[in-house]
Amino acid sequence: MSVSRLSLRRPLALAGLAAAALSACGGGKAPTLPANKNALPDSADQVMFGLRHYLWNGGLRRAQLRADTAFFYDEMNRMELRNMRTTFYSASGDSNAVMLAARGTYDVRTQKLEGRGDVQITTTDGCKLTSPQLAYERLANQVTSDTSFVFTEPGRTLSGIGLRTDPQLRNLQVFRNASGASSTRGGGTRGCGGARRAR
Repeated sequence: MSVSRLSLRRPLALAGLAAAALSACGGGKAPTLPANKNALPDSADQVMFGLRHYLWNGGLRRAQLRADTAFFYDEMNRMELRNMRTTFYSASGDSNAVMLAARGTYDVRTQKLEGRGDVQITTTDGCKLTSPQLAYERLANQVTSDTSFVFTEPGRTLSGIGLRTDPQLRNLQVFRNASGASSTRGGGTRGCGGARRAR
């Protein structure tokens, strides 16, 4: 299939493409994607520059997804992203964390956003999570990873393999090989507002 390359000089065409590609973002369960996931740009259904899209859950704006370039596959149900930036929001609508990744994949059907390649989440209260791979699950409003990570907050560092947390990094569960260090007396601070539980 030939690729239609769109630019920001054609806002009406972009708006139509975004509406068609993202109309499946509502609630309800969805089937999983086929196993064949060819991510070569030349095989994309469409290409969009300057992607911007909000992720909602239960009527709440959970995140805003932005990317320099988005390649659409699987009948517009999967996006391969370049230079991805995701801003997370609290229940009151305030932005409180940002995830950056060089590359990413957004599955429209399952509402799962995965970042790859030196991924980092930084919160407004000074906490930071870095990993080669992090995934945000919109329906559960949680961040997961099955590889190595480093978490830092004021006065404390924690590392391990595999994790589950909320986007604001307040409750972080480590799956294995948890280790950490504190640079303050009394075991360090809780800069992101919650305890970390290793298991």
